[in-house]
Amino acid sequence: MSDFETNNNDMRLKPYRKDFTYSYSCGVFPTIELITSRPEEVIKLIITEKGLSNSGVLKLMTIAEEKNIPYVIDNKTAERLYPKENSYAIGAFRKYTCTLRSDKNHIVLVNPSDKGNLGTILRTLTAFGIEDIAIITPAADIYDPKVIRASMGAVFKTRFQMFASFEEYLNSLADTVQRDYYPFMLNGQPLETAQKQPGNVFSLIFGNEASGLDDSFLSVGTPVRIMHLDTVDSLNLTIAAAIGIYNFTQGAFQK
Repeated sequence: MSDFETNNNDMRLKPYRKDFTYSYSCGVFPTIELITSRPEEVIKLIITEKGLSNSGVLKLMTIAEEKNIPYVIDNKTAERLYPKENSYAIGAFRKYTCTLRSDKNHIVLVNPSDKGNLGTILRTLTAFGIEDIAIITPAADIYDPKVIRASMGAVFKTRFQMFASFEEYLNSLADTVQRDYYPFMLNGQPLETAQKQPGNVFSLIFGNEASGLDDSFLSVGTPVRIMHLDTVDSLNLTIAAAIGIYNFTQGAFQK
């Protein structure tokens, strides 16, 4: 059976499942990002009656009309697709694939499991000008509406690619580009002592929320540690990623 039902040639959308060929952006701002960045993938928009008085929804409808994207006013479908929150707008879109650019800086997440964390990191890296992210599976589903909501639609501005292993990621990269690798580990050297090579692109590597990176990453590039007081054993993944991304794009390593 198809992952959606049709009735009179109209798509009847179902609550999201990972095996679907489509997903949803839930909320006005994430949906604006969807139709602005990936209009060719949009199936249709679902807008609620309450949303018609919202300025963001009116902007969304204007953009949709300019891009010939269909939309419907449908409270029942919106509630069925995303019942836990009062979303004024939902965008249904086809899942798509990307390929990372070998000559750009990368964020590498090894087995991230939390959907909220993944979405927040997508938002953070986009804020600081990194657009390519490698995700080592198994991992949280990047197409899940919870990830998209947490990213506030930033996911649609990124190029993401899934890999079955870190070795597969390494093998995908072009040999002609000089790339430096920085695994973030508790037994790495202090972040502020690491040397960023001028002109080289970099990959910042972060591990799973619970287990971090295993010791095999000690032999990968320059393992680094974010120094902090011993009152806690480690930082939350999203905080560690934000500190690392900031340092390599705006902070000390850019001076």
